[in-house]
Formats: sequence, C-alpha cells, structure tokens
Amino acid sequence: MTNRIACILALLSVALLSSCDVVQPPYYGCIDPLAENFNPDATHDDGSCVFDPSLFKGCMDTVATNYDPAAVVGDCHCIYVGVRKLLLEEYTGHTCGNCPRAAAELKSLICQWGDRVVPIAVHAGFFALPQPGSSMYAPDFRTPEGNAFNELFGNSAQGLPNGLVDRKSIGGGYPQGHTSWAAQVSAILALPPDALIDIQNTYSEASRTVNASIDISVVSALGDGPYLVIVSLTEDSIIGWQKDYELNDPVNGENIEGYAHMHMLRRNFNGTWGEQVGGGGSLAAGQVVNVSYSLQLDGLWNDRQCNVVAYLYRESDKQVIQAEIRPVRE
Repeated sequence: MTNRIACILALLSVALLSSCDVVQPPYYGCIDPLAENFNPDATHDDGSCVFDPSLFKGCMDTVATNYDPAAVVGDCHCIYVGVRKLLLEEYTGHTCGNCPRAAAELKSLICQWGDRVVPIAVHAGFFALPQPGSSMYAPDFRTPEGNAFNELFGNSAQGLPNGLVDRKSIGGGYPQGHTSWAAQVSAILALPPDALIDIQNTYSEASRTVNASIDISVVSALGDGPYLVIVSLTEDSIIGWQKDYELNDPVNGENIEGYAHMHMLRRNFNGTWGEQVGGGGSLAAGQVVNVSYSLQLDGLWNDRQCNVVAYLYRESDKQVIQAEIRPVRE
C-alpha cells in the first residue's frame, strides 16, 4: 500500500511539473487601450505606448477663453468674449439634395472661428415640406418664425441652399450662396464689436423650462434705430433622413439614413421679430439693457442638445449687430 501511495504521489508531481509550462513570465508592451500600439497580450507596460495626436484636442487660439496649451489639434470649439460675433442662418430642407454642401461649409466656418459664428438652420420652403406618406421625410421641421423669415428674405424663392450672414443685403439681395459665406464672415469678424451680448441660462429639469437672462452692452453709439433683440432656441443632432444628390447608395440611393441635422431652429422665446430694446431710435455707448424670457421645451426636444441664441438687429434694414449662443444646460 505504501508503494502504491508513493507511485500516485510521484505521478501527481509529474503532472504538476508539466503544467508549469502554461505559466508565462511577465510580457512587456503597451497596455493602454487608447494607444495606437496597444497590445492586449502585454501584462507589464514598457513605456512604448504611442498616442494619436488627435486625442489631445482643444482650443489652440491663445485669445480664446478656453485656450488649452496642451492641445496639439484644434477641436473647433473655441469660446470668445469681448469680440464681434455674427449670425449665420442656413436655409435648408431635408429633401434638398445640395444642402449637405452648405451644412459642411457652415461646420467648417464654425471650426475655423469657434463661437464667433453663431449658427441657425432654418428649414423652410418646398424642400422642407413633410411627406406624410414617406417613412423617410414625414417629420415637419418648419417653424412659424422660419416661415416668416423665409417669406421676407426670399430664401427658398431663390433656390436652396443659401443663407443670411448677419442679414446683410449684398448686391441688392439678402440670400447668399454658401460658397460666398467664408469671405463675408472673414470681413465682418475683422471689425470691432458695436455691442456685446451675455446670456445666462437656468434650466428646470422638472418643468423642462429654460430661463434666459440677456445683457446687451452697447460699445459704440448706435443710431438709425430702433433696435430689437430676438431670442431663439435651436437644437443639435436631430437624427433623420436627408437627400444628397452626390450620394449613390446601393440601398438608399440619394437618401442618407441617420443624418444629423444641426442648429435647427425650434422656436423663438419672444415672438417672430423679437422685442424693441433701449426705447427710442438709438442706443448710447455704455448703455446696458437686460431682457429675460422663459420657454418650456417640447417633450420631443433633447434639452442636452439645445442652445439659446440671442441677436440684436436694426429694424430698418434687419441687419444684425451682434449675436451670442449658450447651451441650455451649461
């Protein structure tokens, strides 16, 4: 019996020793999953990790309030104070097959200028008409305010896409093609501000109500008034369909599924044409005017993707003097 036990113990010892060959010594490599050369088999970091520079994004403009000295790639989200900003209204529609080019140009300008370009996308005209019998284009993204703007400025009548840059009349007309936006934006933003706008938002999640307090500070005397302020609500990243004439998808043809509609005008806080500020026909340098408005968000709107846009304009020619944008939820 003793010999049999000894034999069994010997066999177990051999089995245990033979199992040792599956135990690996420490394997060195890059163990950070964010690195380009991440090695899932490595057990110990050897300091060899290489990171994509795009991971270190941030605002690279030294005059912006959110300048990040560690950034090596711009993130298109620079924030500025005390400078001229402009309103860029993109007139569009979900069945406008050329409109994605204008949307791309607007995105490029925002990336270049940060929040000095304040965007609103106005869905109006024939290409914004809903198609109730369609599974793609049934939503109605039009608004009463956008329809009124479109009627006055004549955007859809000229043919979409086009837009308004500070609602300036150029060459006798308001709507401007998207290929001309960059030059106009550059020229306007080279000017000093005539007024500054500050927006402070408070949001009640329970009632889905945003309260916007807006200070308008006049930098240079403004005559030829009166002047009015419009406060709007926009929403980003509304996923839906969009027609694109340059697309030739084997399944959907010219139709983009999962298109992100950005900067969409949802509603104004204070009526279509806003409210007069400062009383009479002029605003004095150094004058500060405060206005406050509230708006309850529709249940279908994503409060985390909504922004408050405020802009001051001259009533006689509708030209925008200054604009500002702030998220509903800071």
